[in-house]
Amino acid sequence: MRLSRRDRLVLFSPLAVLLTGWLVGPALLGLLSTFTTYSPFTTSFRFVGIDNYLAVVRDPQFAAAARNIALFTATAVPLEIIVGFAIAYLLREPFRGRAGLRVLLLLPWLVSPIGSGVMWHFLLGTTNGFVNFVLGWLGFPDVSSPLGDLGLALPVVVAVEVWRLAPFVAFLFLPGLSAIPRDRWDVARISGASWLHEVFDVALPAIRPLLITVTMLLTGFALGSFDVVLILTGGGPGTATMTPALYSYAQAFETNEWPAGAASAWLIAGAVLAIGFVYVRLASESDSK
Repeated sequence: MRLSRRDRLVLFSPLAVLLTGWLVGPALLGLLSTFTTYSPFTTSFRFVGIDNYLAVVRDPQFAAAARNIALFTATAVPLEIIVGFAIAYLLREPFRGRAGLRVLLLLPWLVSPIGSGVMWHFLLGTTNGFVNFVLGWLGFPDVSSPLGDLGLALPVVVAVEVWRLAPFVAFLFLPGLSAIPRDRWDVARISGASWLHEVFDVALPAIRPLLITVTMLLTGFALGSFDVVLILTGGGPGTATMTPALYSYAQAFETNEWPAGAASAWLIAGAVLAIGFVYVRLASESDSK
């Protein structure tokens, strides 16, 4: 039964009021503030146009953050999809203990990002980390923490994020792989297809819409990376792991450059919105096939 226009209005009006009052309204106020010198710590402000955005774009720290997040996204998202898909592929058929294993695999994602950051910082810390404690107990010399290495800090952050999100990706892929009719797998095996052909000829075509959705979701997560990086490295060493979200936080709350922090936050929001538009386009093309 299709709802009338009046019924839809009555049904969705509370949601519209809630979103407007608690999400859209504050977001628009924040956007307007990026064109001014407004700050919670000042009693007056003036209109400056796009000066705040120009200042952010010209800041070498933001350039480093943009470069880092591009590398982070281009590396972490494919790895999360590959590892998550591999786990889901192995778990697609029932076996004894599968339910318990699925719960255990979700634990890295269920732990908060801050909790994950604290745990990995404890393991990899230089002076009081667990790794150095074990090495010292075994009589080996201390090793420097990869979190303090300019060349290793970002790969370590990527590895931690893959560890945290890959099981979640597997959780999302598993119902789609399990829903593929058994006869498709049987036909592929009877024809002598390898597991690689099963993946590309049976699995991936069946979950293509889901794959697009998960990719866009992970990309949005990556662009807004903040919690784990803040706890693991704080954006260091230097700007080796600085992200746009960390830059926005530092500008607004550490140096009291509120307009620059808000402007950089809206640049992140613009990137996420662009990803959303790409997703809508890809999803509509997928539905039309």
